Amino acid sequence: MKLKATILALVISLGMLATVQAQNLKIGYANIEAILLYMPETQTMNQNLKTFSDKLGQQLQSRQQYYQSLIEEYQQLAAETQDEATLKPKQEKIIEVEKELQNEQQASQQKLLERRQTLMEPIIEKMQGAIKALAAEDGYDVIINSVDGNGISIVLHGPEENDVTKKLMTKLGVKLPEGEGGQ
Repeated sequence: MKLKATILALVISLGMLATVQAQNLKIGYANIEAILLYMPETQTMNQNLKTFSDKLGQQLQSRQQYYQSLIEEYQQLAAETQDEATLKPKQEKIIEVEKELQNEQQASQQKLLERRQTLMEPIIEKMQGAIKALAAEDGYDVIINSVDGNGISIVLHGPEENDVTKKLMTKLGVKLPEGEGGQ
């Protein structure tokens, strides 16, 4: 019985200690999506990605036109003859080019994702550096993102003075457009 009482007292003590420690934590929050949106590096990255995407799209477009021309040739030939021996090679070629086109589309999407990730890495590193510096300067133990990847608020309530969005923007040299509030 004494053992149970000792364990219970220990558990309660640990719980109270964790509560006391949590109360001493200084927690900040920031809208990282908003900061990224207005960072010049992100805007440059988006322009770079658009140029890269357009280039990939042009390559796919020429392949798509070739595919379309094969279909039109087949339709003309099919209107002239019902001979299976004449039509079958054209059908096989259309199927082959269609598969190649699908593979090229998937490869293009993968290339675009890889390019985005490569371009995003230095931006994220810069953001992380600014967050660490701000945390050290202002004594924050934790700084969290106030929104998830879909723009939905994670921080439902918090002291205004713990919103470090504008401080991070200043540290990063990011300027808000006129009329924007930072949230």
